[in-house]
Amino acid sequence: MVDNQAVAQHFEPEERAFVSQATDWLQTVSNEYRLVLTHFLNPRERHILSILIGDRTDIKFESFGIFDRAEKERVVIAPEFIEIEQPDFEETLLQISFPKKFLELRHKDLLGAFLSAGIDRAVFGDILLDKEKGIAQVAVERRQEFFIEQEILQIGKVSANWQSVSFDQALIKEDEGEEEFLLVPSLRLDAVIASCFNLSRTQVKEMIESGFVAVNWSKSLKTNRTIHLHDVISVRKKGRISLQSLAGHSKSDKIKAVFQIIHR
Repeated sequence: MVDNQAVAQHFEPEERAFVSQATDWLQTVSNEYRLVLTHFLNPRERHILSILIGDRTDIKFESFGIFDRAEKERVVIAPEFIEIEQPDFEETLLQISFPKKFLELRHKDLLGAFLSAGIDRAVFGDILLDKEKGIAQVAVERRQEFFIEQEILQIGKVSANWQSVSFDQALIKEDEGEEEFLLVPSLRLDAVIASCFNLSRTQVKEMIESGFVAVNWSKSLKTNRTIHLHDVISVRKKGRISLQSLAGHSKSDKIKAVFQIIHR
């Protein structure tokens, strides 16, 4: 049996509950020879899962989030001899239309409506809007479809008449920013933000302590938190950062890193 506590100690404290859960998923697949379907996972969680599987040949996993380059995706973990197919992900694409000339609908309006209805963030994925077409789409777990259609009837001033649409009608995600190669003094949260947005460490410290920074969708108040591959950092009014790759150290001992950066 895998010692979950021993495995979890190699990750950040905030990640250890997920590491323990993911380890249990792998044990279930290994012991019971069946598929395990997760909720929607963020990029860092999927990366952790790939680390835990490592070079094992008896287990595999695939992810799917309906949208091309989806940020949040459900994952199917399976014994290597079982073929994973799209229906295994049990997802539905829900869509609403709104009169674009008269009403404005924002991402935060949709997110707020879902959370206010008591829907856990883990059971729905990406939210996309096309303001030119006047439509919004949400990837959801199939078992949540009826509840959403019955409970979320109004989003701001927009009447929510949900309909399920085929995956080939999924909206195309807008530009996800640019990849930038940077030399950073360390992978501390404050150092990364300062380098990516050209801010002073003092400015960043104030932003973190004011609750303006989230790592992997959870507020982070620790300036010295270490950033890992595929972590997603959100900074209010500045944008988002994701660590894509590392390439060793420079002659001045700075860390060579590639970040995906979206400037607000």
